[in-house]
Amino acid sequence: MASRKRGKAEKTEKKLTFQSVALGCTVLAAVLAGAWVLFPQEMKEAVKLAGKAAGLQPPDEPKKPEASPFPILKPEQGGAVTAQTTQAEPPPVSVKLPSTQPELPALVPAGTGQPAPSSPPMSCSQAAEKLRGFIDGLEKKEYLKQFNLKQPLRKQLDSLKDKLAAKPPAVVRETDDLYTVISNTAHFFRVIGKDNIQLLKTLLEQEQGKIEEMVAALHAASIGPDCPADTIQVPFSTAYEYSVFFLNTIGGRSYLFRREAKVRLLINYYALLLIDEADSKNLNTHGTDISSLIQPLIREIEATNQLARKEEYLAKLRGLAERHPLR
Repeated sequence: MASRKRGKAEKTEKKLTFQSVALGCTVLAAVLAGAWVLFPQEMKEAVKLAGKAAGLQPPDEPKKPEASPFPILKPEQGGAVTAQTTQAEPPPVSVKLPSTQPELPALVPAGTGQPAPSSPPMSCSQAAEKLRGFIDGLEKKEYLKQFNLKQPLRKQLDSLKDKLAAKPPAVVRETDDLYTVISNTAHFFRVIGKDNIQLLKTLLEQEQGKIEEMVAALHAASIGPDCPADTIQVPFSTAYEYSVFFLNTIGGRSYLFRREAKVRLLINYYALLLIDEADSKNLNTHGTDISSLIQPLIREIEATNQLARKEEYLAKLRGLAERHPLR
């Protein structure tokens, strides 16, 4: 009986001892976890030191001495000391190949007042000579025979110019009634007819390489004050009316959207220049504000690769933007 009680007591004592150990381990783990959260850097150092002390981690390797930039001295046989040097690799040789692309003139950002280099303004006599030579060359083109013109091309173009000047489009209060909007949309068809429109479209398609130079000459002749009497030109007042038409009416904008990008950009560009010229001479009778139209055209021309004189156009447009800031 006594031995049975003694056995039970030992079992109870062992059980209590095991529970005490388990509780102590739990408390210790909780304390270590809390210390690791609160003091992570210190705990890492403590673990590292404890491992080294117990021989579980090798001691830190001594740092290797940095290589000296000076020669290493070594004794030779006979006691002489010589300098042992290391051969440095020769520096890489760079070969600059000549560029195959022409250098473009650097553009100066807007606001500096210094535009990029551009060709000098064309005089009226120069413009007249260029236009005359261009028209004389067109007379000999084979593709014009299909139109069976009853008069020389020069007279045909003068006739079209006179018709367009006699019946300009409506550029004021266009949206007051639907008839005016429709009339403006079909303006060129109504005034010069389908055959002449086809003639002009064929000229633009066949003479793509000369169109920029010829439009520049026509612009110079239109704004020139003292052009020769026989100069091929559009009167300034007519050019101004059609510039407002293309930039500021539904009919004019819809017409440009039906044209190819190169023609559309050139018409927009020279229309802005003409209105700026009219504004400087107090001839902007319709009070057309071009300030909001300049930056969109700059972005379009920057994105295109169809214009040979692109940098010149951008320089002039940036000058316009300075003279006509957004209101």
